[in-house]
Amino acid sequence: MKTIYIKILGIHCDNCRNKISSTLIKIKNIKDIKFNKNIAIIKYTGDLNKEQIISSIKKIDYYTQEDYITDDINKLKSPVVFKEIFLTLSIILIFLTIYFKLGYKIPVISEKISYPMLFITGLLTSIHCIGMCGAINLFATFNNNEKYNLKKTIAYNLGRLISYSIIGGLVGLLGKVLSINNKINGLIIIVASIVMLFMSLKMLNIINFKNIKLFNLNKNFKPKKFFLIGLLNGLMPCGPMQAMQIYALQSGSFLKGFLSMFLFCLGTIPLMLFIGTFSNFFKGKKRIIINKISAILIMTLSILMFFRGLNTYGVNFKIFDSYKNYTKSSLKNDYQEIEFDLDYNNYKDIVILRNIPVKMIINVKEEYLNGCNNEIIINEYNIKKHLEAGKNVIEFTPTKTGEFQMNCWMNMIENKIKVIDDENYFREES
Repeated sequence: MKTIYIKILGIHCDNCRNKISSTLIKIKNIKDIKFNKNIAIIKYTGDLNKEQIISSIKKIDYYTQEDYITDDINKLKSPVVFKEIFLTLSIILIFLTIYFKLGYKIPVISEKISYPMLFITGLLTSIHCIGMCGAINLFATFNNNEKYNLKKTIAYNLGRLISYSIIGGLVGLLGKVLSINNKINGLIIIVASIVMLFMSLKMLNIINFKNIKLFNLNKNFKPKKFFLIGLLNGLMPCGPMQAMQIYALQSGSFLKGFLSMFLFCLGTIPLMLFIGTFSNFFKGKKRIIINKISAILIMTLSILMFFRGLNTYGVNFKIFDSYKNYTKSSLKNDYQEIEFDLDYNNYKDIVILRNIPVKMIINVKEEYLNGCNNEIIINEYNIKKHLEAGKNVIEFTPTKTGEFQMNCWMNMIENKIKVIDDENYFREES
């Protein structure tokens, strides 16, 4: 019996391998098929028709070519494809640029907003939704060459819609915001991000979890399971959703709270659906590349999600951070004053002197205020300040040196407060 090796692109899971095996075993003379990651190891007798093999694999939406079929497995070692790497990195860079430019611009939701505007608000916050839980959305709708991707996408978003709506109704009925401790919020985010990270590594065939059902993307992962993921997604800590909960609270009605959250979530679905079904527009090798990009995006978003969770606990990873570039306070009689303007997605990194009272002035223009940056939290000094248009004054006294965190209430924006001891501090005016 002879052996031949075939590299096949587009394999993500055991279900993919089973699908390919059941197709190739029908070809005359093929007796046995095993896999080593994305390489099929085929035992056969007589002669094989390579064109028939290639055609059969392409028909079920995977990809191979003649030089991927050989009797020497060493020839199939994956070369570095610079074109593919460049395309992947470019798309991810464009995505992250759009997200960081627009992702934090969450409209301020007040009791004066109309129902049609709630839907539009959902549309406007869609980019933020991708940043907050995009890794989960991409995984739930990931196209691993099965026929029912659209059903899974719809099931996931239907779960989100029902979960959000019921939460809105309950908030309106009970007259209080259903929220949980900020530290627990952070833990939920961290756990979810780690799961999504391992999922992305599994999709890229970097690691394998044959014996752990949670990480196996097999045929048993039916639409109803993605519907459940969507339902649970409604419990994820999310800034726009919590702003909508406050709106539902003010309604004092189950029906109005339900309707407000329903319309808001409905507005977020078009972009989430598009992201989830994007790979369906491509076939063959192009779709395989898009699937790789999707897996890397899941990895990228899960890492961003992980860091956001760590922010809840005051942990950050600013590299080469020097307070020389921070905004410096100035001495005013018996206190030090520091003043800066609010930006869409930034406060300011500041440096102050220990044991001198601080008056921090944040100038806020209405057009720069949004549903994310409108509340600033400094845990070290037990400060939680809701920002409004105009001058906002925050006062505290730093009693110990160190670096402390200043973040928005959603942990999406984080800046540093550096407290130092330096007798020449106010003399070094530049």
